[in-house]
Amino acid sequence: MYEETINKLSESGKSKSITLKGNPLAFMIGSTMAGAYIGFGDIIMFTVGAHADPSWAHLVMGTVFASALTIVIFAGSELFTGMTMYMPLALLSGKTGLIDLLRVWVLCWLGNFAGAFLLAVLFKLGGGGVLLGDGSPAFFAAVAAKISAPAHELFARGIICNWLVCLAIWMSYRTENDAAKVFLIFWPIMIFVAAGFEHCVANMFAFSLALLGPHPATISVYGAMHNLVFVTLGNIVGGGIMVAFGYWVQFAGTAQAASPLARSRTIPR
Repeated sequence: MYEETINKLSESGKSKSITLKGNPLAFMIGSTMAGAYIGFGDIIMFTVGAHADPSWAHLVMGTVFASALTIVIFAGSELFTGMTMYMPLALLSGKTGLIDLLRVWVLCWLGNFAGAFLLAVLFKLGGGGVLLGDGSPAFFAAVAAKISAPAHELFARGIICNWLVCLAIWMSYRTENDAAKVFLIFWPIMIFVAAGFEHCVANMFAFSLALLGPHPATISVYGAMHNLVFVTLGNIVGGGIMVAFGYWVQFAGTAQAASPLARSRTIPR
């Protein structure tokens, strides 16, 4: 039932590992690009949300942020939150090892951070737009709320967020139609943003820009690190357990159930 999709995703994980080993510069550039692409989504999200009617703001922000993952998927880049699904499936399929998985995760996370930070620097040099202009009170308030949230809340929000993000990627792999891919990517991303869940790469950009700007005392490097640690762990569980392992168990169970049936057909009557 899910064999084709699992094979595609596990091959993607294997490919990421091979690229990192054979051409680490290419992998790191791809990771840097992904961090910037997600940052683009943050920019448009906070820009439109700054002056939107409060009753519609979260829905509007979720609607426009879906552009970020659409760019990642269609342009091509290495996004950490997607790796939390690709790499466990590659590991479970025997196409890569645990060390390879950890290496991909760590370097992809660092590359995403580099891209997010680079975009934040460029955006600040460019004037900071609405985020550091007349929309700065809303932007800083949102960042401060992320930083001050308790660890268990950040972890739980991180799980749900990447469950949805990886579902978007999973569904996009189940069709070859580009228009359908855009439509399928949109809904889970809109849900996670509108509901206020936590995405570590999106937070990398938001925290970088806030710390570079005239931020209030409630925003600090320590607070940003606190958020990123627990959100990253939650994102790993969301992609690796809720999606990758969940579908793998279904696939393995279906294959096991089909095995005796296949054997019975070979028994002479």
